[in-house]
Formats: sequence, C-alpha cells, structure tokens
Amino acid sequence: MATGKTERIEIDLPEDIIFVMKGLEKPEEIKKKLKIALAILLFQERSISLGKATELAGMSRVRFMEVLKEHGIPTYECGEKDFEKDQRMIAKYREALQK
Repeated sequence: MATGKTERIEIDLPEDIIFVMKGLEKPEEIKKKLKIALAILLFQERSISLGKATELAGMSRVRFMEVLKEHGIPTYECGEKDFEKDQRMIAKYREALQK
C-alpha cells in the first residue's frame, strides 16, 4: 500500500528484546507489528492522518479503525465547534419534525 519513496531507518534495541522478538515472530511479522505500532502512535499524536496511518500499517481503513478501537483510541475527536454544529443540526431536525 505504500506510495512514493521510502527511506530506511535503524533503531538500536536491547539484546534481550531482540531475542524475545526473534523467538516469538518471523522477521516479516516483527516488521509488520512495528509498522502498525508506529502508525498507531503517529496517528494518536495527530502527526499523520487516518489515511496515512492506514497506509503505513499496510491494512484497510476499516481494519485499522478496528485496531484503533481495540487499543481504545478514537478515530476522530469531536471538538467544541463540531459539537455546537451537531446541536444546531439536531435542533433544525426537531423543528422540521414538528411542522
């Protein structure tokens, strides 16, 4: 799903963490989990959009949203302006129903 150019980065991890990871997962599964974890973190910090996070995680938008839900992370935030707009729309809808 990745588009455009990519760049490789390296991170140093303690040997015991590497040992555990190698014992539990195949290298491709480790890479996949790390990309998903990074996508979740960057999305949660609002550094990237849901679409970019989905792309980074290498999964469908629906599946990524399920993963976010599993981790207790909302897919969107409702700000005060959104709430007020929703309240106005509800009031208009109720008014139209009463006519």
